[in-house]
Amino acid sequence: MPAVMNHVHHQIRVDAPIERAFALACQADRQHEWNPYMTCFHLSGPLDRPGTAYDVVFDMRGQSTPFRATVAEATPPKLLHIHLSGDKGNADWFYRFEPSDGGTSFTIDVDYEKEGLFAGVVDKLSYHAGLDGAVRHIVESFAAMAAAKTPTPA
Repeated sequence: MPAVMNHVHHQIRVDAPIERAFALACQADRQHEWNPYMTCFHLSGPLDRPGTAYDVVFDMRGQSTPFRATVAEATPPKLLHIHLSGDKGNADWFYRFEPSDGGTSFTIDVDYEKEGLFAGVVDKLSYHAGLDGAVRHIVESFAAMAAAKTPTPA
């Protein structure tokens, strides 16, 4: 079947130290607070450990898509790379953290592949725009949550 590959990129400045931002990204139990599009469950270990596997349901535009996720790479406090594998495609989510003027530059890059007979049409008409908007919302929510003055549990 034909497959379509594409990329989404969003970056934001977070008013929090890099260590706190990275720690928040690794808290699976709080991830749905800043990423309402993904629900994570059945974790085999912590998110900052390569090889940790878990199930994900990605909800976007009224469609729920199940994936098997694996932490492909974790380099605290700079990089968290999650690979998602599903029946209709795969995706690699890269969460990057860099010190920036007393805070953190937080970037999400998503490289994804959609499979299916009409994957290209669906991607152009709906999926890419939906994912782009979702990732923009995710980085904005993450920045607000990481900057909050309430302590983030370890």
